[in-house]
Amino acid sequence: MDFHNEIRVGQHTYGISAKGEPASEDQPASVAVEFTGADADGRVVAEGNLVIAVDGLGDASAFLTRTLDGLAALHAPWASGRGRPRPPNAGRPWTEADGELLRERWLSALGESAGRLAGELAEELGRTRAAVRAQLPRLGCDPDVPGRPLGQS
Repeated sequence: MDFHNEIRVGQHTYGISAKGEPASEDQPASVAVEFTGADADGRVVAEGNLVIAVDGLGDASAFLTRTLDGLAALHAPWASGRGRPRPPNAGRPWTEADGELLRERWLSALGESAGRLAGELAEELGRTRAAVRAQLPRLGCDPDVPGRPLGQS
């Protein structure tokens, strides 16, 4: 089995070649894979070689997909899978100052829309709305009603 494919993604061109290797006395049947990627100017942005046992191709595929997705998320803020940029503080621990600001702003916003305020605060703090809403109870704030402490009716 010989396989070759090339595809252009954004400003990069990726190529992959695979060649089947028969089983030998001490090795199972395998596939030798060569991967390359280059930018529009021809500079190499990715390259590598793998030899994967045929019976491990499915597991290797799942592992490589999860690994590369995770690395992309760490290094590219737009790699959230939805084409939307990740907020700059997404996934980072909350600082005490950010927590204080969030609590103060939430509790002083009596009568405001929870959704609108959560969106404004998310933008200001470099977080997602979900992260803001999840942090509010930890700060003693009712996430459904701006201006109301948690546990108060």
